[in-house]
Amino acid sequence: MAENTKEIRRFLKELDIVSEQISEHNVSEKIRSFIKENFSKNPPDVLIWEQMAFDFTENYPDDKSGWGTYFGPMFVFPNEEGKMVEYPSIQKITPDIISYWEKRAKESENPILKARYSNLVWDFSEKVKGEKPHYTIAQVFIDSVVEIAEKDLHKYSVDVIKKLGRALSIALSTNDKQRINKLADTIIVYERKIAEDDKPGLWGFSYELLVKNKKVSLSKDKKHIILNDLERRFERLLKGNDHWAAKRAAVLLVDYYSRLGNKEKTKEILLKLGKMIQKQAEQASPLVASAWLEELYHLYLQYGMKDEADRISNKIRELGEEAKSELKEIKASIEIPKDKLEKYTKWLTDGDLDTVLTKIAVNYIPKKDEVTKQIQDLSKKAPISFLFTHKIMDAEGRPIATVGSLEDDIEGHIVLQISQNMQISSFFLRETLNALIDKFNLTVKEIVNYLYKSPIFDKRRKELLIRGIESYLNRDFLVSLHILIPQIEAIIRNLAEKIGIPILKSSRSGGFFYRTLDELLREEGIISVLGEDMCLYFRVLLTDPRGWNIRNDVCHGISGPENFNQMVADRIFHVLLCLALVKERRKKNDFKH
Repeated sequence: MAENTKEIRRFLKELDIVSEQISEHNVSEKIRSFIKENFSKNPPDVLIWEQMAFDFTENYPDDKSGWGTYFGPMFVFPNEEGKMVEYPSIQKITPDIISYWEKRAKESENPILKARYSNLVWDFSEKVKGEKPHYTIAQVFIDSVVEIAEKDLHKYSVDVIKKLGRALSIALSTNDKQRINKLADTIIVYERKIAEDDKPGLWGFSYELLVKNKKVSLSKDKKHIILNDLERRFERLLKGNDHWAAKRAAVLLVDYYSRLGNKEKTKEILLKLGKMIQKQAEQASPLVASAWLEELYHLYLQYGMKDEADRISNKIRELGEEAKSELKEIKASIEIPKDKLEKYTKWLTDGDLDTVLTKIAVNYIPKKDEVTKQIQDLSKKAPISFLFTHKIMDAEGRPIATVGSLEDDIEGHIVLQISQNMQISSFFLRETLNALIDKFNLTVKEIVNYLYKSPIFDKRRKELLIRGIESYLNRDFLVSLHILIPQIEAIIRNLAEKIGIPILKSSRSGGFFYRTLDELLREEGIISVLGEDMCLYFRVLLTDPRGWNIRNDVCHGISGPENFNQMVADRIFHVLLCLALVKERRKKNDFKH
């Protein structure tokens, strides 16, 4: 036992030796190897604590862990029972571990080790021990980070930038003016040391940490150095071909001058950037050029350059036609055994008319939980496709919506997946509706009578519904969709009024106008009646540009004749069946579905 203790001390002393640039991951690997070689079965607590210390992830998004801390788990995975397990976990940290890390922070000589131990103590003490750490721990951390930057001890510059930002935040929270000033000098010098024009991630942080931060009182000389470096870098980048890097410099400079209210300087910088982007766009493919110009368009609008934005908008529109030729159609086919399809439609159409219409309505509503699981499964099988931003284009080749990576935009991916699933399930919906019509020899009168069993259908609009459904059954989809889509909006508006949700909002002219359908479908009261799945389905189908967006495209005159087809009409008919599920409880104005 004594021999083991001696070995551990020798190992920890070796960790302290600074012989080369290292990272926390390197330290973790050394600890893991030492444990594997010497204590494969039952490693001592002290080594488990050391391993944990260097496995936590810095600058972890709080909404991902829910810990409310700077650090988070290295990974989260399901155990054999399917429950999610974190490693390392805040639940495993004890007051003894905090005390051990604090001791190590004071004893260690390696600034990378000192910074990690002290940062952990500062971050977790109050959560674990119920008391704030002593301010000297903050000083240990800040001084260690300064030394790491000054002596270039860390393997990765981007990690040092994170540490400098963290150190500055802590120095400001403790009002340590001496260390704030020291950090300001260190940040400026470090940026000058590592900055490379073609690597935007290695510069600009001096501006973001010191100039943009209102809590930092920066001297005029230091501010001048930072801005002068940015100005010169921007001018150099304008002469090259990397408009992404030039945009990074421009955005920082524009942020500064717009804060000063210097509109002329702001416009000057953006016009220079715009000239560069437009010149490069002329050499790019229409799809790529359109994406570049779209970003420039939003940048112009952000800073009040409406005329310039309008000119860019015209160029994007012109590129749309060319971009269409670059789009490739991807087809996939599946074989569905006839007997299985018949069995499926027979099951859905078994029962009386009311029962069948209810079953069809419920069965074809996408389930958010199922779609989310589907996306998670797909992301494991094909992770690359979920890492990038997706641009959604209209029939003219113009970008109309964006879906970010899965990590940043889960909602966007849910909308996309539901939209795709609806394309596939539309075949089954059509077969089901054919079976429904054949079995009951369905008439307009029977459908309308069923719909009006729900109190949210307005009797004053009955004739419109009759005409719309009649056109649907006669396959006149152009007429049917133009009639029925506005009626769906009116029905949801009627529901909102009945449950006390305002349907009007003030206009600039001093009057009122109706709230949009998308706004109403996001109202908690509407969701409580229709259910989250149904509201999401309606939004994907009717109002979300990432989905089918039928209501907006039809009502704004965007849909072409080819869009007024059986598949779309079936979905609109299905929406009416879904809305018919809403019934009034005995209590007045209390609804359920």
